[in-house]
Formats: sequence, C-alpha cells, structure tokens
Amino acid sequence: MKIKPHSVQPIIIPTPFAEFGGCPKDYVDLAGCENVGPSTMVMEIIAREVTNTPALIYDHWKAQDENLRAQLGELHGIPAEQIFLTAGALAGIDYSFKIFVDSDTNVALLRPDFPGFIHYANRERANVNWLESPKFPFQFSVADIADFVKQKEIGFTIMSNPSAVTGTMKEPKEIEELVKVNPDTFHIIDEADTIIPDKSAAYLVNGNGNVAFLGSFSKFYGLSGLRVGYVVSPKSMAEHFDRTISPIEVNSIGLLAAREVLCDKEYQAETQTRIARNLEALEQACVGTEYQVAPGSRCLASYLWSPDVDTAVELGKHGIKIARASTFGLDSGGRVNLGSTLNIEKLCYAIRDINKNE
Repeated sequence: MKIKPHSVQPIIIPTPFAEFGGCPKDYVDLAGCENVGPSTMVMEIIAREVTNTPALIYDHWKAQDENLRAQLGELHGIPAEQIFLTAGALAGIDYSFKIFVDSDTNVALLRPDFPGFIHYANRERANVNWLESPKFPFQFSVADIADFVKQKEIGFTIMSNPSAVTGTMKEPKEIEELVKVNPDTFHIIDEADTIIPDKSAAYLVNGNGNVAFLGSFSKFYGLSGLRVGYVVSPKSMAEHFDRTISPIEVNSIGLLAAREVLCDKEYQAETQTRIARNLEALEQACVGTEYQVAPGSRCLASYLWSPDVDTAVELGKHGIKIARASTFGLDSGGRVNLGSTLNIEKLCYAIRDINKNE
C-alpha cells in the first residue's frame, strides 16, 4: 500500500517574530498581543540561578513541575493534578484537538477569533462549522453560540476568552451557561490573552466534565520567548492529557520564570494599569474621527476599525504596523497591541493627523 501524505496550510500566528541578529525595524510595531517587557524580579532571579546552578541549562527537568502546578491550582481553585504544563497555550490547543477531535467530529469555530484554530481542525480532518460576525463590533452572544452548537450538533468547540481579536471577555457565569446548555459538546476556553487572572472561569471544571481551559505565561506575564502554558482539565479527562503531553514539554528556565512571575504582584498590577491607561488614550484619540475601538476590550490588544478606509494601509503610511483584518477573516480594521505607552502615543498622533488632513 502506497502512503499518501496529508498536510494542511501553514498555521497562522497573528504576531511578528524576532530574529537573532536582526536589525531593528523602522516602523512602530503594534501587530502583536504580548506584554512589552519582562518582570525585573524574574530577570534577576534567572540570572542568579543560572550562575549558581549551571545544570539548569544542560539537565532534563521534570516538565510537570509540582510547585508550579500547585501555584496554578491555588490561583484557579483546582487540584494540582488537573493542571498540565505545556509549551505555551498553542501546545494546549494542539493536544486538545489530538485528544478530542477526529474526522467524524463536528467542530465549531468563531470568525473572528484566533486564526490558528482552523489549522488543527483541518489537520484532524474535522467537519468545521463557522459562526461568523463580520460586522463591527465583531462580537458573539452566549445565546448565539449555544444555539449554533445545538443546531449543528457540535461535538467540539474552541473559543478565545478574552477574544484574541477584539479583547472582549465573557464573564464566568456566561461560560458556565454555554457549558451547561450544551452538555454533549466538549468546550475548550482559551484564556491565553487574559490580563485578569482573578476573572478566570477555569474553576468551572470542578463541576463540569465537558470543559477545559487553556492558560499562558506569554502575554500578561511577559514570558513569550520561554513558551510556558497550561491546561486546566476536568477530573474525568485528566488522564488523557497526562498520557498525551510530552514528558519533556517545558524547559527549566521557563519553569523557574513562571513560578516567580506568579509571585510578582507589582509587575502584574503595573501591567494592568498601563493597559487600561493606553486603551483609554486610544479611545480618546478616536473621538471625533472616523476610527472606532471595539468596545469592552479587557486584554493586551484591542481592535481599531473605520467604516471608510483600510485602517492597516492608512496607518502603514504613517509608519505604524497593526495586525491586518484579513488575518482574522475580516474585511476592515486591525488589531492593536496596547502594551507600549510610547507606541500608543504614536498611534494616537497618527490618528489625529489623519483626521486633520482629511
């Protein structure tokens, strides 16, 4: 029998990548959705520990670190044995599709949402069903999602919360409603973009066997380059994640940094304050112009939209790069990183300049 290889389109990650030895770009980069700097406390601890314990570089370390899992368990109110560390939330997405999805599975995806989800659905040759909201403000109600899941007899659905596009976030009680209305559907809630860990709905796995949550240290906690994420599983599904996740999933430096940044409450509070301030500045800059910000953003990014112009093209003329609408299956607007106060100030200036010259 001749083997027939199967492949899918390359995964789309809506964030730019740096290169070793690369030259600084001559534009303002607002296309990502990560924090703009690490915790100073974490940097100092890493430097000290690597100096004192060189084996951190060359030894294999137990990836499912008991201390970090216990910390996350305390954060979410979940037994540590139901938490599994992964190479970023992206690996959590990968494992979730491997465990729960095959060619007979009806999968529901939202558009707009994180564009990488479709890659994994296509890889498993699933039956993909799209629920779309192509008009500003590009949002979905829980009732809309629940009705769609029921109507299409969906077996598996995944959604980002906060939205990886608009930054809007559903409350835990809304997630609970969605999970309970569709008990025969397995729900993955990707919380990788949250900047409010205390508002996580992950505790819902305690009473519901049909939902799991994904978390990340890449965005709010500023550790994108170390690739640390995690899965919060219901007890009934924990064995499947335990058997599937690589035993060498997360490296020692990532484990160390993740442990410490959870303790750095000052860094976390500063990030939350900075993001709120930058969002307010952007919203104020749009007043009286043709630009609008998707309402209700509660993460490191928000969505900037105009009914009349190609937002990404216009801002590109002013040396500002944002994540294009087409990345998320939309026709207009673009996602903006709220992490850097200086870059947001430059964006605000560009918006006012565009409006002045029209």
